[in-house]
Amino acid sequence: MKSSEVDAYLGRLGVARPARPSLDALRELHLRHLQTVPFENLSVHLGEAVVLDEKRLLDKVVGARRGGFCYELNGAFAALLDALGFEVTLLAARVHGPRGRLGIPYDHMALRVRTVDAGDWLADVGFGAHSHYPLSWRERSEQEDPGGSFRIAEAGPD
Repeated sequence: MKSSEVDAYLGRLGVARPARPSLDALRELHLRHLQTVPFENLSVHLGEAVVLDEKRLLDKVVGARRGGFCYELNGAFAALLDALGFEVTLLAARVHGPRGRLGIPYDHMALRVRTVDAGDWLADVGFGAHSHYPLSWRERSEQEDPGGSFRIAEAGPD
């Protein structure tokens, strides 16, 4: 991502460029993303092509000032974080559906983000209602957040 694209994205979020890829910076970026970029799946209903390459994601989220669904929002956010010096891993995820059943494989995408000062965090700006802040990757007990109580659990090989 070019420096001008980073600046435009940060402008969309209403934040300054962080000095380093720290936990405080990640927390601010995560919250501001949730507050300014909506979850939406209008492209599907409007018959628009959904293309997940970086340029198209930035054109939609930053240029057109729209939202998107998890793959779009977390994909764009991952590109921003990477450009800011965070180490980011894209994660295939599954969502709990009715009666606690797991949805189909790959029905969601989230991010594992490494900070320079506080290790790994689960970031997810593509779910709509979720945690306001990243969740500690290594913590397996309940994590309290303004958005609710969350727990990261090992779910098996799939």
